[in-house]
Amino acid sequence: MGFLDGVSAVLAFRTIPTTILLVLIYATVFSTVLVTDKLPSIPKNTRGLDFPQAYADLHQVAARPHPFNSHANDLVRSHILSRVESIASFYPHVTIYDDLVSNASWASGLLSAKPYAAYYEGNNILVKIDGTDPEYADKGGFLLSAHYDSVSTAPGATDDGMGVVTLLQMVQYFAERRPKRTVIFNINNGEEDGLNGAHAFMEHSWSNITDIFLNLEGAAAGGRPMLFRATSGVPLRSWSGSYVPHPHANVISADAFARGMIRSGTDYSVYEQGGMNGLDFAFYRGRSRYHTKYDSIPGMEGGGKALWAMMEGTRAASVVLANDDSTHETAQAKSSNPVYFDLFGAALVSFSIGALFVANVVLLTAGPIVLLLLVYSEYIIRVTKRIRHRQNAHHGAANGHGSTGSLGSRLWVGTKEVAKGFWNWAKFWVALVLGAGFQALLVLGYVNLNPFIIHSHPYLVLASSLSLSYLTTVLAMTFPLTKHNVVPAPEQQKFSILLQTYVFTWILLVFSTVVLRKSDIGGTYFVTAWNFVVLLGSVLACLEGMTGARGFEAEIHGEGEAPTENRRFVRGIRYEAVRSSDGINGRRGEEVEDAEPTEITPLVQRPHSPKPEGEEQGAIGWWLLQLLIVVPLPAILLFHVTVFLVNAMNQTLTDGNSSAGVYSIVSVLALLTILPIAPFSMNAHRSLTLLVLLIFAFSTIYTWVAFPFSQEAPLKVYFGQRVDLSSSGSRVDRVITSLTGPQQYLAGNILTHLPSSLGKPVVCTNAPDKLGLQTCSWEVDDMWVPSPGGSPKSKAWVTASVVRTNATGARFKVQGRNTRSCTIQFENQRVTAFRVHGDGEKGEQVGYAVPANGVERIQLWSRDWGKEFVVDVEWEIDSFAASVSSDVKGRVSCGWAEYESATVGGGRTGGKIPSLEEVLVFLPEWAVVSKSSAALFDAGVSFAV
Repeated sequence: MGFLDGVSAVLAFRTIPTTILLVLIYATVFSTVLVTDKLPSIPKNTRGLDFPQAYADLHQVAARPHPFNSHANDLVRSHILSRVESIASFYPHVTIYDDLVSNASWASGLLSAKPYAAYYEGNNILVKIDGTDPEYADKGGFLLSAHYDSVSTAPGATDDGMGVVTLLQMVQYFAERRPKRTVIFNINNGEEDGLNGAHAFMEHSWSNITDIFLNLEGAAAGGRPMLFRATSGVPLRSWSGSYVPHPHANVISADAFARGMIRSGTDYSVYEQGGMNGLDFAFYRGRSRYHTKYDSIPGMEGGGKALWAMMEGTRAASVVLANDDSTHETAQAKSSNPVYFDLFGAALVSFSIGALFVANVVLLTAGPIVLLLLVYSEYIIRVTKRIRHRQNAHHGAANGHGSTGSLGSRLWVGTKEVAKGFWNWAKFWVALVLGAGFQALLVLGYVNLNPFIIHSHPYLVLASSLSLSYLTTVLAMTFPLTKHNVVPAPEQQKFSILLQTYVFTWILLVFSTVVLRKSDIGGTYFVTAWNFVVLLGSVLACLEGMTGARGFEAEIHGEGEAPTENRRFVRGIRYEAVRSSDGINGRRGEEVEDAEPTEITPLVQRPHSPKPEGEEQGAIGWWLLQLLIVVPLPAILLFHVTVFLVNAMNQTLTDGNSSAGVYSIVSVLALLTILPIAPFSMNAHRSLTLLVLLIFAFSTIYTWVAFPFSQEAPLKVYFGQRVDLSSSGSRVDRVITSLTGPQQYLAGNILTHLPSSLGKPVVCTNAPDKLGLQTCSWEVDDMWVPSPGGSPKSKAWVTASVVRTNATGARFKVQGRNTRSCTIQFENQRVTAFRVHGDGEKGEQVGYAVPANGVERIQLWSRDWGKEFVVDVEWEIDSFAASVSSDVKGRVSCGWAEYESATVGGGRTGGKIPSLEEVLVFLPEWAVVSKSSAALFDAGVSFAV
């Protein structure tokens, strides 16, 4: 074998080289994305940040649950205040403001399916570090924000303890390294109950200093934090890889927030509404531990590494935002939304959504024109060569060197060529339809057999979808058309499938461009990149054909066969060794006669002319270049998106997300991730296909039958309790306990073990705000009645009064024992205006006025314990349910969010909730409890006025 033959065997477009290269590309992409998706180690040089001190602070902040409406919240606040005051004592340019005066009223439906209004008395801790440039003393400042309250069922290590201790470190950092611009810190309270602390900050004069912000948040329980949202490309400049060592960001999360797919909020929303530009930096993994006891220092994913990841990213971006004037270009900030994503945690790619739209339009218009011209040019070259070839063939036949064959033989060959051409141009779309169809069946299997398995085994579910995508793509591309195995040569298939892939990506690009134009959704950036590389690969394929590297003879004669003349073969005579589909010596498509040899029968078959170089396996270099252009980039971009979304969505089913929606997204991404191999998949080795088949069988069968929950990935159920009081508010009439979760596990595995529910009628209904989940409620006996705590114990739990002030108005007075939160709920009327006494006449915040159709609920929050709220409300006559004289009905209640008592002023205070204790004791090891509302239990009285 010559040198060229040896090189061809290794690098030509054949089975072994193609399979090896495809495996190397996908193995490299998958492994690199997964490895770089891990948390980086804590370096020895922490560049001005004191990690041990931050970790020690976290132990104080996350020692116990500390919601706003708890005495433990006061303990956490005292620790934070003492820490910042100790720092400020050494630096005259650092000012501390213990904000006990900022109150806010607003109406919003952001965190509720039903409209509500809120009044909040803030107790934020504010820090101001004066910049070195006096020009920015009262404008152009930078805001850093995090909230120190947790929910009632979680210590809040991730949500948002790590954000708070990071801010403490940044106070120390900027105190020692005074920045150019003024930096404001809003260490706020009450975020978990409706972004209350951010609203209160907007009432403080320091909010007028800042024009840009960085909000630190926790929407999960540890892991790798990411840049959730950016208001514009201007603050996003601070997050580039040249500043942030390990950037992690993707515009898809911002698209999900904007479209309402993520049904929670962060303080980012308030600051953006207030006119500031900025960034939302948050944790998003480990959703099953979010708002549970596992959101603790031992339970947070990544431990200290997770804390360092937040500290590292915050320090790097904050230095830029506090010193670089280009990140404060307000005039440009709102010009266009940004598109951004990271690559391997090492680089951030960002550009404007307008630039993406222009690129899409150019590709949609110029791409098809260029490709059509090239395809047409190649066609002309091939037709010219075909004419010349036929002229030579007729000349040879006229001189006795060949014959055109019988009519039947020519019809048979023509039929084969037509079938071959049709299948060559249809197989990509067949593969696409089959892939989508089988993925739909796989999704139905998961939804109906084991819908929650992605909760604990997300990567096995992903492996199932990826392997199925590979099987449907490869098997469709290699499937023979007829029993005679009439398939085009690999080079011809590659060319045609490349063109079909381009058409498919062009259609996707049309769709993404329309969505981009109408909704400013930039998360389809990978479609633009995919269309571009397929266009480039198709251009190279056309050039390959023009240069003859693909071999026009293969097209004319049927991939390397001799001209279709009617040649005679005689049985019993050994001809050249050629594989035959029908098991006899002879070439495909040639007739074999049962005739006796004669004196003119050759002893050895005449050799054919050698195949043109590149006819069977293609010219060395062309296919390699095309594969390296077409496959890696789409695979990288799509797998980045896939890994991010799988980690973000896999444990959201217990939050009420649709299982069909989650599995469908995984299946679509898996299909798109594998589809770039289609132009080269006809050369995939059968052994690889068999291995993938085994992976598919194992991953699918296991995930269809395995139990979906574990201690590491527990099922989250939501606890709530309602106490109905007598009209005096001091006697308990009845207590209703409720749990929300998946019915098949709630009814069969949890409720049957709770003593308080045994023998009781349990009523289960669909949870109003959590799709696919049910709320099961039952009345409990006196032994399960909770206690509001506080003293004197003889005092009524809730004291309430309501009187009509006019035909369309009323005044409410409500007070709760040992609580800072009360609620006025209306049943048959919506309130169109409200005012809380003591709040002055300023009314609702700008942008948060009560909507025209009114609100059903008014939530009241006080910084003091046991405060009496006095609230005036108004409603419209036209919206009255009956008439002006009809009664307005509803319920006045107060809530308690403190399960464990806390030490305050040398004494113990707080309350106990026996039903919650019961749930904690009797829950299976694979389940964990969270809260269903701001209060663990509420107690109230009905009213009619």
